[in-house]
Amino acid sequence: MRLLLSIAAISMLATNVHAQQAPAMCRNSEMMEQYYNAHPEAVSEQETDQQFAANQLLARTMSKSTAVDTYRVAVVFHVYGTVQNGKTVSDNLIIGAVAKLNQDFHGLNNDYNTVHSQYLALRSPKNIKFYLAKKDPNGNNTTGIIYHPVANGFGNGNGYDALIQADAWNNKKYINVYVQAELYDDGVTNNSGVAWFPSTNMTNNNLARIVYNGAYIHTNTNPEFASTMTHEFGHFFNLLHTFEGGCTAPNDRVADTPPCTTGQGCHTTSTSNAPLNCNSQLINAENYMDYNTNCYKMFTKGQEKRMDTALYFPSRITLWQDTTNISTGIYTPTNIASATMGSDLNIYPNPSNGSVMVEMASNKTFNVEIVNALRQVVYQQKSVKGKKVIDLGDKTKGMYFVFVTDETGISKTKLMIQ
Repeated sequence: MRLLLSIAAISMLATNVHAQQAPAMCRNSEMMEQYYNAHPEAVSEQETDQQFAANQLLARTMSKSTAVDTYRVAVVFHVYGTVQNGKTVSDNLIIGAVAKLNQDFHGLNNDYNTVHSQYLALRSPKNIKFYLAKKDPNGNNTTGIIYHPVANGFGNGNGYDALIQADAWNNKKYINVYVQAELYDDGVTNNSGVAWFPSTNMTNNNLARIVYNGAYIHTNTNPEFASTMTHEFGHFFNLLHTFEGGCTAPNDRVADTPPCTTGQGCHTTSTSNAPLNCNSQLINAENYMDYNTNCYKMFTKGQEKRMDTALYFPSRITLWQDTTNISTGIYTPTNIASATMGSDLNIYPNPSNGSVMVEMASNKTFNVEIVNALRQVVYQQKSVKGKKVIDLGDKTKGMYFVFVTDETGISKTKLMIQ
């Protein structure tokens, strides 16, 4: 399937710095074609995962009790040399970059409300929150920022795998960002970033990654171009360029981003009637997944939905689980101790060895549902009167969620099986 041969993030070209250097275009498409030729199963995996995740999304929409409020994800930055292309890379710089990344994803960027009037209603934040890891893979405290000797080339599709793997942290628990001056080790220093779509092969082999140029992190460049990092994280969660495949729908597989060609420029005003695509439609020029780096402002609702499904791909689903968040130190769940929810409901013991009592005062009738950390239902019982002993002894140890409903509403608590 030729469509997917270009789904990697093509290196973004900076024109405001190193202007004397010729742009290095389309290297990523070439390298991703090599990757898919070597791993054709990754092409069919995309289609299979997309359908599975879409079904999961539909199920979660119909059962609001299993919705996720926030997807928390740990990130580790590997920095190869503290001065890159004349710009210093420091802890404070990266901390600021992660803060800006969260602002962009959550619709908190300063220009979010200046989007073209036609696209105001299509804007959508994404409830992913990125944290610098606080625990390394061995359980030791960390800043989530690791400095290495100078190295380059990790943006290449092959030839550098062993070096990448040597420094990688578990891809099932951390997003690994590699910060280098030359993404392709070819003397070209104005490639800003590259990322790959979800791939089980890459994740299992600790090769899932974002590679980024230190010269374009946060305040090392202007605020608009700094959102190129947001663009790369969009790719990591399965977003194509808005111009992918040119001006022919459904080019980027998102219905509310009109097809377009590369970087046609920004809207001159919030009501301008340009730029237009080949069908005389106003394009979403301010989208993070275009190349209009002077006016990055938004994701659309369709893109938010596509990222939501990607979070349930096998190669991404482990990143945001509570057990992962605990091990990376970015989140400590509350309410793990014996829980009393309201004055009528009691669930105990908690933690449990598998036998759990769900008890409602005054012999009230209720429904109970228990889901695992992957939001899969493992137990369900309707019209329970008074109390119920539930045996989960055959279930995998870990975190579960208990939902109890009656005529007054719904209660939720976390349950730990040890």
